[in-house]
Amino acid sequence: MIFKPYPVLTLLTAASVVILIMFGNWQWSRFGEKKTMIAAEPEWATVSGTLMPGTVRQVYSLTGGEAAWRDVVLVDMGETAAYVAQTIHYGMEAPAPGVIAQAQFYAARGIWHDAKSRNTFSSDDQPEKGLFQAFDPAALAATLEPELAARVAPRIFEPETLLRTDGASPEPVENPFVRPELEDPLPPERHFGYAITWWGLAIGLIGVYLALHHQRGRLRFRGNPNP
Repeated sequence: MIFKPYPVLTLLTAASVVILIMFGNWQWSRFGEKKTMIAAEPEWATVSGTLMPGTVRQVYSLTGGEAAWRDVVLVDMGETAAYVAQTIHYGMEAPAPGVIAQAQFYAARGIWHDAKSRNTFSSDDQPEKGLFQAFDPAALAATLEPELAARVAPRIFEPETLLRTDGASPEPVENPFVRPELEDPLPPERHFGYAITWWGLAIGLIGVYLALHHQRGRLRFRGNPNP
């Protein structure tokens, strides 16, 4: 075999192949991570306590590309208190908030999540109207009496189900925020496809590189006639 590679082309091709393989490997690792995440049993927790009158606030959220407003309310658990989501209403306009006139017992299974933060494009909160752009306990607690605000937990609780209120009549639905990994716009299969694409490009680039050298007479195999 005769092989006389072009030095600069060989260097650029090698660097490109390495980069393409790295991209493919990263997509493959994301494929495995997401498959594991979806298959894993979530860390379920149970919250029980008393729904506190006058603490209903509305939080703007996005799920599945749709705008939604949710009623969240403070649950007094004794030494601490936590905000939990109760309802979901799809649409850009905030509906009339729910009203809790007197203390009520509350118990639900769900998952604890870290507080959410506003993004650069979020509108301003309107605390005087009880409207907030992120499910952030600190911002919500700022509207409470100092003694009560001091007991608010820094994490939020997402129950398994919410009460959907934008239909003909309220109905319980699965909470799309309880497991955000299931709402990921890029499912594991997409990452698998991207990995195959990046690796395919690497193989294709190697093929083009070898074909070019063969065409220019710089790559010859035993038995090939001389050009």
